Amino acid sequence: MKEVTKTLITSDLERRLLLPENCLKNFPRGHETFLKIRDEDGIVWTFRCRIPPGNHSKPALYGEWFLFVRQKGLKAGDIIVIVFDKVEAPAPGPGGDHFEIKVKKASPGTRN
Repeated sequence: MKEVTKTLITSDLERRLLLPENCLKNFPRGHETFLKIRDEDGIVWTFRCRIPPGNHSKPALYGEWFLFVRQKGLKAGDIIVIVFDKVEAPAPGPGGDHFEIKVKKASPGTRN
């Protein structure tokens, strides 16, 4: 199980969510894929993931990521935790296999 914790910055919210290098090391480089990620409310989001070529490149999430940001009211300073361990959907659950995401809201005094 690979867990990624990230404190969000403005560019994560407005341009793309950059993830740490090699957090998706089993995914092919130089390609784009779609990741199904379930939130704490049980909603499965489909984030577009671009993994640039090269060994020292950071995967980036796009697509429904921006809808997720708006729907959750995310701001700079909030923390997300993505668990990159496939979770099988309960039969006959919708959405198929997916990863998980959790949000930790920053207290108002700690936001940028």
